[in-house]
Amino acid sequence: MGKKGGRNKLKRLSAPRNWDIARKKNRFVYKPVPGSHPIARSYPLGVVIRDLAGLAETGRELKSITRNGKVHVDGRPVLTARFPVGLFDVVTVPTEDANFRMVPSPKGLALLKVDKSEAGVKLCAVRSKVKTKGGHIQFGLHDGRSIVDDSLKVAPGDALLLEVPSQKVISDVKLEAGSIGLILSGERAGQTGKISEVKKGTISREKMVKISLPSGDAEIPSRLVLPVGSEKPLITVVVSQP
Repeated sequence: MGKKGGRNKLKRLSAPRNWDIARKKNRFVYKPVPGSHPIARSYPLGVVIRDLAGLAETGRELKSITRNGKVHVDGRPVLTARFPVGLFDVVTVPTEDANFRMVPSPKGLALLKVDKSEAGVKLCAVRSKVKTKGGHIQFGLHDGRSIVDDSLKVAPGDALLLEVPSQKVISDVKLEAGSIGLILSGERAGQTGKISEVKKGTISREKMVKISLPSGDAEIPSRLVLPVGSEKPLITVVVSQP
């Protein structure tokens, strides 16, 4: 009887091209398990700790770190090196006093070291807003989280600053003129700038955002722009800007 389902192994040469790893160092690399982020927009936790952060050298050392609960993602211990880590996820290693956040860059996701004061908060994009049974409002976030809160006045495209792991809403940012926007993908990914106008979409054209970036003014689809603050970003979200 043949094996059902996909393979659990992943060769380095076959890994997503936006993974910042050495392709010929070893034959295999960790393959993410199904989770809150797709494989093309995430890194396995083991790759983050070993290849990006340099906190482990061998697979045996890495397994020892994760299986003993020494690595936290968004404030919760993660026991598998294959756990997918995606946009704005916060990775902390308390024993090393190391705190990191995954942020967008032109090559995909980049690992940004942050202060301990920012390790307990996370910025999430609002992807959906629906009314549940009972008349309550439920918001779906980009990392698979769901929040039921009738008092929130946000819409898809806006952002929420959460306390993790409690998911307490600290603040919200709306996608509107005057807000600071962060580009999520493309050649300008990782750049921030002032939003000057948000154009409503039509049947044939999606909603567009006019924004002033360090590389120049641009008009970008709203799905690629995330509001991160009013006068300045609520948290550190940029590795560097041109």
